[in-house]
Amino acid sequence: MAVEGVMVSYNYSDDGELANILTVSSSGIKFSDRWVLAHGSILSPLKEAKVIRNAKGKPILSEEFYANLPEIHVTCEKKKSKHPDLYQSVEKLSRERNMYTGDIEHSSYLIRVLTGRICHVWQCPILDRCADDILYSWTIGHRDGDIDNQMKLGNALFSVFVLIDLESDKRGVETLRPLSSLLDLVRPPTGRGSTLEVHSTPFGCEVFLNAVTRGSVCGVVGKRPSLLLTDAATALGSEGGPVFTEGPNKELVGTVVCSVSWCRGEWVGLTLVAPLVSVLAAKLRVAPPQPARPLAGHAHPLHDILTQIDQCTVLVRCGNAWGAGVYLGSGYIVTCAHVVKTYLTHKLSIYCRGVNETAIVRYKTPDRKAYDLALLFTNPQRLDHMKPAVLSNVPAEKGESVLAVGFPYYNEYDLSNLIPTVTSGHVNTVSPSMIQTSCCVQSGFSGGPIFRLTRPKNVVEVIGIIAINVTSEGGACFPYVNMAVPVTVFSNLLAQYILEKDETKLKAIENNKEMIQSQWRLMPYRSKI
Repeated sequence: MAVEGVMVSYNYSDDGELANILTVSSSGIKFSDRWVLAHGSILSPLKEAKVIRNAKGKPILSEEFYANLPEIHVTCEKKKSKHPDLYQSVEKLSRERNMYTGDIEHSSYLIRVLTGRICHVWQCPILDRCADDILYSWTIGHRDGDIDNQMKLGNALFSVFVLIDLESDKRGVETLRPLSSLLDLVRPPTGRGSTLEVHSTPFGCEVFLNAVTRGSVCGVVGKRPSLLLTDAATALGSEGGPVFTEGPNKELVGTVVCSVSWCRGEWVGLTLVAPLVSVLAAKLRVAPPQPARPLAGHAHPLHDILTQIDQCTVLVRCGNAWGAGVYLGSGYIVTCAHVVKTYLTHKLSIYCRGVNETAIVRYKTPDRKAYDLALLFTNPQRLDHMKPAVLSNVPAEKGESVLAVGFPYYNEYDLSNLIPTVTSGHVNTVSPSMIQTSCCVQSGFSGGPIFRLTRPKNVVEVIGIIAINVTSEGGACFPYVNMAVPVTVFSNLLAQYILEKDETKLKAIENNKEMIQSQWRLMPYRSKI
């Protein structure tokens, strides 16, 4: 059964004159010649979206509901027939006689539009619980207009899926059979660090039909799992697009459920993907298929690297603030000063691989001064399951591949299975006092490590500590433009202090040179927005 990405659209205006102008469109997954799976966000302009929100997870079986839904247009890539008929030959001959360029034969100019009806709408309980437990403070989509109503509608449609029938006008047809067939096609998602390929139609524009983007799995939410975070770049309209594994034998593993979202006033630079195994198994009320165990000698290529990352990265919490930290051994952890700014009045805690322990601040740079660093200390006996990070003595190089690690999103009520989020990128610019990378960084990454990937195989080195990302005067945050403190600035000083306990060594970290201070203030800076 063939699976392909498509564009799903419809006219939604009640005014006949505007119906051909006001069109909403998104991405979808076409499987077999009859069925299309889309995401519930495509229904947001319709009054029926309120019905879905009020249903609160209950299946919608009303015939009146489906009868009032608009006709759906599904735009696909037009593939050349293996057995062209006479009319195709005549059409091609006519076109060749009237066109002076051969570019018209390119696949980007050839599309076909099918029509269908929505035959079933349902809410996935797995995603719904994920929204309640972790995404409760998120805004799905743009932050324009009434944020409160938008949050309610966006969260209500976040876990909704739509099945479209291309061959029948009948609603209420059996929907379990096509969904069961689709479940046979999908595969359990690959783990954190693996590469995904997203096929989608950004902005719902057929010019971008089935655009391909790639990125890594940055984090996995839930035990089933219920949600994947990926740094594959997408845009509004990508919701519903298929997500495949990378490589020659692409396997369908998920669908985009959110391309643009906001959390605590920051734009979330990651794409949210729902594993179709979990979604369809929950709908069909069957046990999801278990992922195949890797054969001996065929473990995930980043398995050893991720293990090392997890063994030296901790979550740091101080009052309402939190960030990441890097374990240096002997109970010492380096993080950002602004993460522990309120340590004199609030409890300071660290979490790492099932262990929760209090900590104290041994050193902190002054507020708003380079370098934004703090050294923490906790009971080393409680961290004997951790391994000290390897701090590089080789400066970062422009263009080298790196990983950023932090804790942007997690369930604060359940930290037993806490693991860091890992995003990939490269070094954009570098100086002796600053590293700038293209990794996706949000709040919660502060104090986290930047790891080098181009050095000896299966050995990761920390080359920087994440400090800030760029924010415009209007408050817009740019998660893919961020700065880190090079470890070459402080590694020798911290090592000497850990050995000698001489606090004067730590004071030397403070650098009052105006050039470095202005660099970390991003001066001069002019927003281009």
